[in-house]
Amino acid sequence: MVLVSIDKLKNSKYFLENIRWEVTPKIFLEPRSPSGENVDTTHGYMLYVDLVKDKPTLVIMQLKDIMSKTVGYVADVPGDLLKDAINCTTNECVSGMYPLGEKLENWLKKEFGLN
Repeated sequence: MVLVSIDKLKNSKYFLENIRWEVTPKIFLEPRSPSGENVDTTHGYMLYVDLVKDKPTLVIMQLKDIMSKTVGYVADVPGDLLKDAINCTTNECVSGMYPLGEKLENWLKKEFGLN
């Protein structure tokens, strides 16, 4: 799998414009918003945390119409933010995929210059 840096990602305008912050692992698997509306999960990128070789890792999934796929792992993310994300206690944690959580999402937006 491709390991990418925050610096490389923040220099990709296309990537930054197509991050789907609202798509969580739960919404990805059951495409409905909290209000019950259908969510289009056929385009963009979903960011989530997964365990890779028993280590919390930030994963990039490219959302597609037929079959979405993991396209990379993000390097240089603080371990404490990743560990915080895998301590998820809600029903948002599904199939071994963990949502970013508020702290990690805010940190990423700051690093990407999106604040």
